[in-house]
Parts: sequence; C-alpha cells; structure tokens
Amino acid sequence: MSKLIKWGVLAVLAIAVLIKLSLWLSVRSVMDDAARQLSPIMDIRYGGITSSFDGRVGLSDVVIRVPAMGDSLQVDHAELKFEGLGELLRFKERLAEGKFPEQMAVNLEGLSLNVHGPFMRQLYSAPAERSLFTAMGEVACGKIRTIGADELLDMGYRTFETDGQFSYWFQPGAKTLSFSLTSDTRDMGELRVALSVMNMPDNPGDLRVNPPRVQRVSVEINDNQYQRKVQDYCAAKLGLEREAYLKVAVEQFEKVLRSQRIALDKPLVDAYADYLEDPQTLRVELEPTEGMAWGGLQFFDPKDVLAMLRPVVLVNRQAVQPLGFSWVDPTSRPARAVEAGEVEERVGSVAAGARTGFVSVSSLADHVGKRLRFVTYDGMYYQGILTRVANNKAYLRLQAGNGTAQMSLRLEKIDKVRVQF
Repeated sequence: MSKLIKWGVLAVLAIAVLIKLSLWLSVRSVMDDAARQLSPIMDIRYGGITSSFDGRVGLSDVVIRVPAMGDSLQVDHAELKFEGLGELLRFKERLAEGKFPEQMAVNLEGLSLNVHGPFMRQLYSAPAERSLFTAMGEVACGKIRTIGADELLDMGYRTFETDGQFSYWFQPGAKTLSFSLTSDTRDMGELRVALSVMNMPDNPGDLRVNPPRVQRVSVEINDNQYQRKVQDYCAAKLGLEREAYLKVAVEQFEKVLRSQRIALDKPLVDAYADYLEDPQTLRVELEPTEGMAWGGLQFFDPKDVLAMLRPVVLVNRQAVQPLGFSWVDPTSRPARAVEAGEVEERVGSVAAGARTGFVSVSSLADHVGKRLRFVTYDGMYYQGILTRVANNKAYLRLQAGNGTAQMSLRLEKIDKVRVQF
C-alpha cells in the first residue's frame, strides 16, 4: 500500500512538472515568435517566465525598445490570467479557430515610461482635436491650452509608473461581452473603465456585418492627484490664489463645451466646480437605449439625448440631479445662470431658433427629401432622410458609418415626427 501511495505521489509530481514545462515552452515559443516578427520595429527582452496551475502565465523584467524612437519602456511583471488551467489550454484553440477567447485578463505591474523621453514628447506634440471628450483636459494656464511633456517636468513628474489590469468575459450563448480596465498611476490617480456590449458574434470577422450594441459604459476617476498639481501649477503661472483660479478653470471648461455647442445647466456646472475643489471621485455612467443613434445626437433635442443615453453622474460619490444641457451657438455670449427653480422647466431646452416643429404622420408625403426624426410608440428613435411614403410605410435613408442604409417604418407604429431640416 505504501508503495502504491509513493508511486501515486511521484506520478502526480511528474504530471505537474510536465505541465509546468509545457507551459514554459509554450510561452517561450510564443514570445520568441513575436520577438522575431516585431524585430524590425522593436526589440523585446525579458528576464524570466512564470506560470501556475490556476491559469496564470507571465513574463518578468520585460524591456521593450523601439530603435526608431530612441526610447523604451519597462514592465516589472506582465501576466495573462485565466479562470483556470482548462481556460488557458483552450485559449490557443479558440485563437486557431479565429474566435474570441471566452475569458482573459492582462495584469501589468510596474510599467514605467520616462516623461522626458521621445514616446511622451511624440504623444504630447500634437494635442487632440478639441471635442466634448477633451474638455476636461484643457486648462487655463496662460498661453498653454493643454499640459505637455515640458509642463509635466515642471510639475515634478519624471517617470510614469503604472499598475494596470485589462480583462474581458465573453458569453457565446448570450452573445454578451464585458470589458474592464483599471489603471493606477503613482502620483496621478486611478482610472476605471467598464463596458458591456450585446449581440457580440463569435467570429471577429462578423463585427462589420453585425455590429454589437453598447449596453452599458462607465468611466470613473479616483484620487485625482494630477488635477491638484495642475491647479497649483497653473494658479502659480497666472499669479492667482487657488480659490480664484478654480473660478477661472470652471469658466474655461464652460468655454470649451460651448465651442462644441453645449451649455451645461447650473447643477452640472456647480458639481464640476465642487469636483475641482476636492477631486476625489468622478463617475459617469451611460445605459443607452436600443434605438440610440450615436452618429446623429446633435440633431435631437437635449431632453431626447438624455432619454437615449440615460446618464448618471456622481461627484465625490454624490449623484448630480437634475441633469440638463442646451444646444447653443458657439459665437453667442453665455446666457445668464439658471436658477434652481428654473432648471426643472429648462432641462432639455434648445437655443432660440433651433427648435423645429412636429408634423402629423398623415402629412409625411409632403416632407419627402427632408431630414426627419421619428419616435415610435415603443420609445424607439430613428432619424434619416425621408425618401418616400408607400404601402403604409415611411422609407428612410440613414447614415451608417461612412455610408448609408435604407429602412422602413410602418405608419401605425409612429408616435411623433419632427422635421430637422
């Protein structure tokens, strides 16, 4: 009996050694192939390979050099993590079949990049085109519109050191895909992004034919030390006390948004001012409706945009209510501040002259060739050029990516119609 137990233990140990060796060889083979293919562009070196029986494989002391840029980045430990050894073994099979792996996480520990290096200077040399998404990145800082590599050095940043994790979970049966990204940069702050999509195909090649639908997205910034440093830096440049500078920063934020035709209502502006004063947590969540038109939001009334996006905004863990904005002329002067009692009435309003009228469904034939917005009885939104009305249907031409698409709506399903132009 003792011999049987001894041989059983030895057999288990032998199997474990074989699995570890197999994982080590597989990772080394993959990395050597990747290094050879990328050798004309970059040089990849690593100190060692790690693996475990719970579905983890990784590399330690990774250095990636890009000769053309004359720069490099280092990672103390990079790791692929799966739910278990079985998922790890199936990972290569699904890739060979041209399908998405069902689950994977990438952990990076100690990713470091020199602030004064060519990578960062190239990144900051051409500021991003002004948009709604860059509004928070623009600063009131004398002649400086955005913070660059030189300003980062002046603020005391020498090296960006980041720990991060990217993970996703794909459910082929339900055709849902969930993404999660967490990035924690020392002396700057933590960023969390989560995204859930529906109608996700198994094969990446089907994405263009049958694109998935965004179900939910959230962005959260925690402990924004970078924002505090920017405020101190720019306040010193302008010769202002911190309280005075915060007012200037809020005015700059509103100015950038107005250049994109957006004017926030007072509760949102006040909440942003509170965040600048104490930048602990800022969280924005969107849960778009199924019929949301991502490419044509500017043609909808603000109240309809909010109804389609269903946003939630939390500043320092306090929900901001009510949410509202207006479309404005970028060349016009800012309107007076809206009092709290007026907000409820004004949420979703538009600038004078921008409002267009509703038309009856029975008169649709008189509006062929015009851009119309349709709201159905089940709450769906559609917008496009009306091409004809026939067979008790309205036929539309919609913008779809770089091209157009055709669709029809049964007249009895249409609740409201508004002429855009």
